[in-house]
Amino acid sequence: MKSLVVDDKWLTELQRQLHAEQDRVSHRLTARVRDLAERYAEPLPQLEQEVSDLKAKVSAHLARMGYHAEAQA
Repeated sequence: MKSLVVDDKWLTELQRQLHAEQDRVSHRLTARVRDLAERYAEPLPQLEQEVSDLKAKVSAHLARMGYHAEAQA
């Protein structure tokens, strides 16, 4: 009788819950890895070059408007 109750009822439910928790953890980890892969997909030197290019464009636009950053510093 004990075997029937423990093995058939509780162990089956515990196995189901464990599998469900493993699936949840696996999905969370997969989502986190995907987020990190997207965040770091563009290398730092490329980002630095883009910032440098945009800074030069902004400086050129400001110079045409009569603003000179060197005079303000």
